[in-house]
Amino acid sequence: MFSIANSYRFLGLLFWIGIMVCVAFANRSRQSADLPDPPVSLSEYFLTSPVQFEAIDAARVLRSGDPVFQQDSQGQWTQIGHVETRDEATEGLVIVKWYADSSPDGFALVSHFSRGSMEEIIATMLPESKRQQIQRRLAGVLKAHGEELSRAFTPLVQDSLRQSMPLIEAEFRKSVERHRAEVDQLAGRWNDDVVKDRLIPMARREILPIIRKHGEPTAEQIGRELWDRASVWRFGWRIVYDRSPLPEKNLVQEEWDRFVEDEAVPVFEQHMDEIVVSVQRILTDVAANSAIRSELAEVSSQLANDPEARELVRTILKETLVENERLKQAWRDVWTSPAAQAALTMAADRMEPVVRGIGDDLFGTEEDGIDPNFARVLRNQILGKDRRWVTTTPQRSIAASPTNRTITPATEFMAYPLVYMADQDTPGDSTQ
Repeated sequence: MFSIANSYRFLGLLFWIGIMVCVAFANRSRQSADLPDPPVSLSEYFLTSPVQFEAIDAARVLRSGDPVFQQDSQGQWTQIGHVETRDEATEGLVIVKWYADSSPDGFALVSHFSRGSMEEIIATMLPESKRQQIQRRLAGVLKAHGEELSRAFTPLVQDSLRQSMPLIEAEFRKSVERHRAEVDQLAGRWNDDVVKDRLIPMARREILPIIRKHGEPTAEQIGRELWDRASVWRFGWRIVYDRSPLPEKNLVQEEWDRFVEDEAVPVFEQHMDEIVVSVQRILTDVAANSAIRSELAEVSSQLANDPEARELVRTILKETLVENERLKQAWRDVWTSPAAQAALTMAADRMEPVVRGIGDDLFGTEEDGIDPNFARVLRNQILGKDRRWVTTTPQRSIAASPTNRTITPATEFMAYPLVYMADQDTPGDSTQ
């Protein structure tokens, strides 16, 4: 005769047996109806025998409970395992529990770790398809209203630049004068360290031979013609006269001015084509000289990496652009004018539908719910979830065994495979 306690135990056992039978029946009905399998259903958990194996986490990032995912032929991801434990005694050793029907020996394992950086957020929120969709929206509004927006804003931009340039130039001069001592000190140091020690020797070694090669023939030809035209007698007696106590002076200067105007300039004009060709050849050879390019690149890099130079440039630009109150006031006057207000109102009316559409693309709609990629970012950034996971890839050669299997780190970023939505019975679609 059963006691009351034994009766409760017997009824409880029958209840759980009934639950198991119902689950098994539901699983068989799903398979017979050829429906897609849900990820790690309750029936799979109770009716499959998990396999445990050891693996080396090469990236040393995995923790207990991190999921293992597998992708089917339709591109859908399913969780088929998880990291059971992490052996703290052996560096990198983890124990993986595998509850898929297939053997783990036929798959390569790759670990993924999300740092939550801005680059990863952008890659998650803006996959290629989403970027193209936003580009089409922007291209559409620019095609429809681009000319109207240009007519409204171009005069404002032109007016801003026209008023800004004199203010920037004036403030730049004032800033340089305020830091004249620093500029002179830096210039003196660079004159000693760079100009005298590097640029002048480089010019003598590399540039002067190029100038002689292409410029000397033309220069000699022009010099001979000038010498032929110069009158030694005219210059000579004028020099003597200027040094005499006679009253009229500056005859040499007058003769030189006449010689330049009447004799030298025509000679240079006659040889202008040859001069241009020589200059072109000099510049071509200088630009093609690897030693000159290398030296100038090193000097530029040295100047850019000089702490004093960087700080001085940063200070001058900050005073010229950021702290320039006259410049700020000029921009305020332009962009708060009635014309600017009318242009901004018109632009807001034209762009509002597009901005709302882009917001729907990024964050979701009231009808469709939160965008899956935005849900990924929320879970990762706000809840601190979905930071680590493992994906599987079929491999041809099954050389791995529980003693030498390695989980290699991913080389490219991948968004978390599954999206857990509050209004879905199963995890959502996948996005890589």
